[in-house]
Amino acid sequence: MPDLLRRLWRIPRWRWSIVLVLLLGGCSAVAIHQLDERFGPASPRERVVSHDSLAGRQWEDEVKPVIETRCVVCHGCYDAPCQLKMSSAAGIDRGMNPAPVYDGTRLLAANLTRMFEDADTTEQWRSMDFSPVLNERFDSPAANLEGSVLLRALSQKRKAPLPVTEDGLLPEDRFDLSLNRSQVCAPVEGYDKFAEDHPDWGMPYALPQVSDEEHRTLVNWLANGGAMTGPAPLPQALMPHIEQAERFFNGDSLKQRLMNRYIYEHLFLSHVYFPSIKGADGRPIFFKLVRSSTPPGEPIKRISTRRPYDAPYASYTADERASMPHDDAGRPRVYYRLWQERATVLAKNHLPYALDDARFKRWQALFLTPDYPVDDLPDYDLKTASNPFLTFEAIPAESRYRFMLDESQNTIMGFIKGPVCRGQVAVDVINDHFWVGFTDPKMFSHPEVERTLAEEGKNLSLPAEQSSNALPISSWVKFESKQTAYLKAKQRLMSQAYLDGDLRLDERVLWDGSGWTDGPGQGRNPNAALTIYRHFDNAAVMKGLVGGVPKTSWIIDYPMLERIHYLLVAGFDVYGNLGHQLVTRLYMDFLRMEGENNLLVLLPAGERQAVHDSWYRDVNPGLGELLFKKPPQFDAPSGIVWTPQELSSPNQARLGLMRRMQERLAPELGHERSLSNVEDEHVRHELQALAAVQGVSASLMPEVTIVALEDGTDDSPRLYSVLRNSAHANITSLFDEEENRRPEEDTLDVLRGVAGDYPNAFWRLTPDTLTGLAERVAALETEEDYRALQADIGVRRTDPRFWEFSDSVLRTNYADRPVEAGLLDYNRLENR
Repeated sequence: MPDLLRRLWRIPRWRWSIVLVLLLGGCSAVAIHQLDERFGPASPRERVVSHDSLAGRQWEDEVKPVIETRCVVCHGCYDAPCQLKMSSAAGIDRGMNPAPVYDGTRLLAANLTRMFEDADTTEQWRSMDFSPVLNERFDSPAANLEGSVLLRALSQKRKAPLPVTEDGLLPEDRFDLSLNRSQVCAPVEGYDKFAEDHPDWGMPYALPQVSDEEHRTLVNWLANGGAMTGPAPLPQALMPHIEQAERFFNGDSLKQRLMNRYIYEHLFLSHVYFPSIKGADGRPIFFKLVRSSTPPGEPIKRISTRRPYDAPYASYTADERASMPHDDAGRPRVYYRLWQERATVLAKNHLPYALDDARFKRWQALFLTPDYPVDDLPDYDLKTASNPFLTFEAIPAESRYRFMLDESQNTIMGFIKGPVCRGQVAVDVINDHFWVGFTDPKMFSHPEVERTLAEEGKNLSLPAEQSSNALPISSWVKFESKQTAYLKAKQRLMSQAYLDGDLRLDERVLWDGSGWTDGPGQGRNPNAALTIYRHFDNAAVMKGLVGGVPKTSWIIDYPMLERIHYLLVAGFDVYGNLGHQLVTRLYMDFLRMEGENNLLVLLPAGERQAVHDSWYRDVNPGLGELLFKKPPQFDAPSGIVWTPQELSSPNQARLGLMRRMQERLAPELGHERSLSNVEDEHVRHELQALAAVQGVSASLMPEVTIVALEDGTDDSPRLYSVLRNSAHANITSLFDEEENRRPEEDTLDVLRGVAGDYPNAFWRLTPDTLTGLAERVAALETEEDYRALQADIGVRRTDPRFWEFSDSVLRTNYADRPVEAGLLDYNRLENR
C-alpha cells in the first residue's frame, strides 16, 4: 500500500481528473453490472397508455396532479435542473442530462435538445446522453422501484427531511439555491454515491417532502411500471374549428402563403386556442402552430429547425424532398398545422392567443383584401430570412404593424416569456418598471414611409443573420453603423413629415387602440399600452399603465416592434454561443434607446437632454462613448401645450407627459390590476399604504412577493403581488449590475392577482395581520428585520404548510385567470 500511495502522489495534477473518472466509472460499471444481473439490461419501454384504461385514469386523476404541483414547479422548462422536464409524459420518459441549456460562456453553439422536436423516441434521447429517471429494466415491482431515480430521490427526502435552523431557514452551507449552481445529475447506477455525498438533497429539492398519501400514490404508480397518457383526445366539437383554421393557414395563392409564413413566424411560440371550446378541466385546449411536411387531413410530420425562418427542408434527403407535395414552381410545400400541446401549461412560457371567426376576418382584411402584388415567394437564405423587412417587403407595413398591435401584449410577451427571458444578461437591458405606448399605425400607410423601410431594409438587419455563432466586437461595430444609418434616414423622414404637416409632436402620435371595429373590444383595444416589470433575471408584461409613474417609458413604432420580435424571439437561439447572446443583448440596447428617444421628442425641447441624462447617470465615460452613444435627435419643437408647472423642471415635464399618456389612453385601458378596484376599504387602504413604501426599506423586500389574504369566508384567498422596483443609476452594465444599483431610490408596487411567474416569497395574511403591515415594512432597516417579518407572516420554503399553501394559491390563480394562468416556477424562492 505505501508503494501504491507513493506512485499516486507522483501523478501530475492534471491526471488526477482522469484517475477520478476511472474510479467513479469503475463504481458505476459495478452498479450497472449488479442491476443488469438482477433485472436484465436497460432498454427503453413504451409507457403511454390510453386515457380510458385503468392505468390511464390513475395517471390522470391521481398521479399527474402530484407530479405537476410538486415536481413541474421546478422541472418544467429549458432551465429545469438536469434538463429534466416533467411537464409531459415524454419529458419524464426522456430523463435528464447534465449539460445546461442556459450557458452564456460557450464558444460554439450547442446541439439542440428541444422536447418534441429534436428527437422522436426515447432511444434517440438516450443516444443524446439523456439518462432515465424511471426503470428501464425488467418490468416488475421490485425492478421498477429499485431502478427508479425518481423513487430514490423521493425516498431520500423522507430519510433526511429538510434540515431547518433555529431561524426557520435552510443551512446555507448545505444547499445551493443559485440559478447557475452546478448540476449533479446522478443516474440510478450512481445514485447511492450521490445520496451519500448529498444526503439532504432529496426531492423536492430544498422544499418540504410530499405528503404520505402523495408518496404512496407515486410509489404505487412507479411499482406498476410508470404508465402515462399522451395528449387528451380532442372533443368532436373542436374538429370543425381546427379544419377551418388549417384551411385558412394553407391557402394556395402566393399572397396567402406569404401571409401564413408571416403569421407563423410571429405566433410559433404562442398557445393558440378556440375560446368557445373548453377541455375537461374547463380551461381552453391549447395548440402550437407548427410547420409540417404533410397537408391538413394527414398526420402532422413536424418540421423542426433551429429558428422558425430556417430553410424547412435543408436536413432532408433529395429522395425525401422528391416525395413531398410540390407547388407549381417545383418547391416542396410547407404546411401550417395545429399541433396539440403535450406539456402542462407553465405561466413562465404561456402566451395564449385566441382564434375565432373575428380573428380570421381580421387577417383577411389586413393581408388579403389590400391590393398588392406577390409575384414570387421569398427564399430561406439566412441573410434575408432573418430580416423581416426584406422577406415580407411585399406586405404593406401598416398591415404588418396592425397585426402585431392587435395583440401587442402577446408580441412583447414573446420577448418576456420566450427562451431569451431567463438570465440577467438577457433582461438587464431594461429598467425594472416602465410603460410602453405605440405610434399610430396610420403613420405607416404613407408611401414615403413604405419606401424608406424598403430602402433601409439592409440597415435593419439583425444579429441572427450570423446564425448561432458570432464574434461579439466585430458584429457590434457592424450593427452600430447600420443602426446609426437607419436613424439618420428616420430623422430625415420625420423632418419632412413635420414640415409637410403630416406629423404632430403631441400625444396624438400614440395609437389609441382603435382600428379593429369587429374585434373583441368593438373598436377598443386594451393592448394600446403595456407595463413591463423586470425582476432581476426575468420579467412580466401586463396590459395597461400599471403601478406608480415610472421614471421612463418607451414609445414603440413598427420597425422597432418588428426588430424586437426578430431579435429576441424568432432570431434568438438559447443554444447559441457567447457571441450570439452578447450581440443580441447589445443590439437590444439600440432598441431601448430608440424607444426612449421616441418619448423624448414629445418633451419640451429644452428638457430632453436633462431627462435623457437622468436615465444614464454615472455611466463610465469610455463605455458610454463606445456602446451607449445618444442616438441622433429629432430637434423639432413639441406640439404639446405645457403648463408652467410642467416647464418648471425636467422631472415635471416628464411627469406631465406621462399624465398625458394616461389621459390619451384612458378609454382603452383596463384596471383589473389596480388597487382602486378593491371593494374592502380597509384592505385597499392598507395595501395602498404598502405601495407607498420606498427607499432602503423597499430595497430589503424580494423582487416578487405573492400575498394570499384569507378572510375566513371560503377556501380561496384573495391574491395580491408586491413588486420591488430596483432603482439603477443606469442600465448599461453587462455583467456587474450591482455597481449601478441605487437602493435608496427603490419603490414598491402592489397589484391585484399574481403578477410574476417566478415568486421569491409568499405571505399569508388576514385582515388583522394586514393592519399596520405598511408601517412594519417601512421600518425595515436590516436583513434581520426582514427575516423577523418573514418569520411572522411568510410561508417559507421550509414551512411544513408550504404545499398546502401553494395549492391554494394555484387554485385561486386558475379561478381568477382561467386562460392566462399556469404553474408558477419555484426555482427563485428565497431562503430568507
